[in-house]
Amino acid sequence: MKAFTLVEVLVAACIFFILVGTAFVVMDAGISSWFAGDIETNLRREIIKAIIPMERELKSTTAAQTNLASGTSSNTITFSIPQDNDADGTILDTQAAIEWSSDADAAAPWTITYSLNGNNEIIKTTSAGDVSVLARHINSLLFTRPISPVNVLQVDIGATAQNAKGRVYNDVGQIIIKMRN
Repeated sequence: MKAFTLVEVLVAACIFFILVGTAFVVMDAGISSWFAGDIETNLRREIIKAIIPMERELKSTTAAQTNLASGTSSNTITFSIPQDNDADGTILDTQAAIEWSSDADAAAPWTITYSLNGNNEIIKTTSAGDVSVLARHINSLLFTRPISPVNVLQVDIGATAQNAKGRVYNDVGQIIIKMRN
């Protein structure tokens, strides 16, 4: 009757444990890569969630309707958007000028402020008191109005998140918006 020697069993066990250990290392690297991609995708999604409504609303305003002077930057912006103040179905008045919302006009509470709060969220606040969160995991927000052209606004957004192992991921987004003349 033939049997395995103790040395053969130990060599086979070592080879088995090396293969199992290698498989776990490869699986751990794959899982880490999967979750890293997920975190990066979520950061990009948060930036896009903020940019889309900002672009839509800021395109409808003019440089004169913002609180940001030409050649300056700020981490907040307040502006007005056109609104049908006389309820005639258009945003134009009887002289074909754009009707702008204002805080003085209680029927048209459409002054909007975009800012970054203490919870790393971009928030939209209206003069009616409505507050909504546009994006989370945001660590920087900057609005810049260059000197020329005067109707251009640059928005820079930075996002950051950390995985369970402590690795930090960053992403940035930028959009150049051409406001009304």
